[in-house]
Amino acid sequence: MQFLGHNYVRDKPLRHHGLAGLATLIAEARAEAAADGSTCLLLDNGDLIQGAAIGDTCARLPVTARHPVVRCLEEMNYDAIGLGNHDLDHGLDYPIAIAAQTKVPVIATNLELFRQGPFVREVILPCLLSVTDHGLPQTLQIGVLSVLPDRTAQWNKASLAGTGQVHPPRRALEQAVTRVRGKGADIVILLAHLGVGDIKPKNALADDALDLARVEGVDAIIAGHTHRRLPGFDHAGMRDVDEVRGTLACRPAAMPGFDASDLAVLDLHLRCLPDGKWRIEQFENELRPNSANVLPDPAIAEICAPAHTRTRNELETEIGHTPVPLHNFFSLAAPTNTTILLARAKAQVVRAALQGTPEGNLPLLAATAAHTAGGRAGPDHFLHIPKGPVMRRHLTGLSPFANEICALHLTGVELREWLEHSLSVYHRLDPKADKQSLICEDRPTFEFDTIFGLTYSVDPTRMDGHRLTSLKYANTTVTDRQDFILATNLFRASGGGGGQHFQDSAIVHHAKMLVSDALEDLLKQPHQTETPFADTAPWQFDVPQETRAVLRTSPEALPYLNEIACLAPRFLNIDAEGFAAIQLTL
Repeated sequence: MQFLGHNYVRDKPLRHHGLAGLATLIAEARAEAAADGSTCLLLDNGDLIQGAAIGDTCARLPVTARHPVVRCLEEMNYDAIGLGNHDLDHGLDYPIAIAAQTKVPVIATNLELFRQGPFVREVILPCLLSVTDHGLPQTLQIGVLSVLPDRTAQWNKASLAGTGQVHPPRRALEQAVTRVRGKGADIVILLAHLGVGDIKPKNALADDALDLARVEGVDAIIAGHTHRRLPGFDHAGMRDVDEVRGTLACRPAAMPGFDASDLAVLDLHLRCLPDGKWRIEQFENELRPNSANVLPDPAIAEICAPAHTRTRNELETEIGHTPVPLHNFFSLAAPTNTTILLARAKAQVVRAALQGTPEGNLPLLAATAAHTAGGRAGPDHFLHIPKGPVMRRHLTGLSPFANEICALHLTGVELREWLEHSLSVYHRLDPKADKQSLICEDRPTFEFDTIFGLTYSVDPTRMDGHRLTSLKYANTTVTDRQDFILATNLFRASGGGGGQHFQDSAIVHHAKMLVSDALEDLLKQPHQTETPFADTAPWQFDVPQETRAVLRTSPEALPYLNEIACLAPRFLNIDAEGFAAIQLTL
């Protein structure tokens, strides 16, 4: 959710006006369609009601006809919306309540509710065409379907428990296409809240938007979930993807970025065949960027202003103090003090819960992800807390999602697999290359974990899956069958970030406490930033010969280069996207 284009962690505007800016672009596109007599539909592909701190604020408001999400849907006159996996992060009751208050159809083709609810499996939208048949107006029946990722069943297991079930997308889609065609749909549009051709984690299902585009009877696809763009070169070189025209398996397809960054405009030119069936004759496909030059729609800005103001006021609450600056500018190159803080918060909760139990006697570790660490969100998407007061808004950068703490009972071999998956965010580096990127830019930074309590060494010149050169606990090599307790969160335990999905039997404690709440408790304690786990950094690079790589980080990182002096950092330039390019010597 990005209503007004605001970075609530830094309390500063983004480079666009969020949904209010999109509303302006939508009005312009509708005017263009009206001018040439074209039918126009407005659809949304999910994750509309979650994201950024304002999403948490809205989730706490009573859901009535005056709720800002409901009012925006009605004001913008959406024709239909789909659900994304993050729309379930606040539990099923919240999206159900939103759907019950709006006239806009909320489609969930592969989500089955165990009780009657307002979601629909499909919708057929009748559209009056400007062409005539023997002088009579002609109506086109457009079927719209929407599927969630297959792994939503794992990621949102707590929200779905006893209330709903996510079915495999492809099977649900095939059945739904047959149904809507049988009900008279002439054209079928799929809202696929899935990525395109992603590398799948071990044991994951194979469904993705590219796979679903091959389903017979689907005419056009709106993809999402992975925050990429299509048309655009985010998918360059992928088989069966035309990144210039915007097609998946030869079918028109669009993916409009994330955080209200773009409006996808997909123009379909249709022809009615002699047998009465319709087909897409040709199409145009473009993403219209939501830039700072696009003025916000006044009505949407007015609707969202109270929630925006309330969110900013709540986030300006001081909840602690830090005697040193906290930042994650180098979190992909070295352990940072922000991840140390997260590790302490999780471990403190788990340690107290397991005290006096057999699991309490096992070594306690803590895993932390590299959240708010650049990537596709740009150079402003880093966390920097200056020396002094720590505000509640800073916590939304440390822990941006409503994740509850849990503890896993793992073996040494499972820890190794966890870390190897994490280390796959690195390019396979070539010691002979000079300006190579340290990380794979198409991988989300939050897939990178640091595990505190261990000491391990990393060699990115090795092939993926074989990058750990050492793994120790208490200066002794970890054995495959050695037992540990790992403090983490339910999202990670459920395979979030593409990692392993652990069975319920591996979860020895579910705290039902948000990571952000644990952080707040920790920060209210004295000396919260001192020696959180140990004085030794948990990991370091270990390459057989000197290797150089480039890390892209925030320009605000430059005064802190001395903190990674062991990597001989050298500032190269500010690149076209505004990142500071730093050459490291591993």
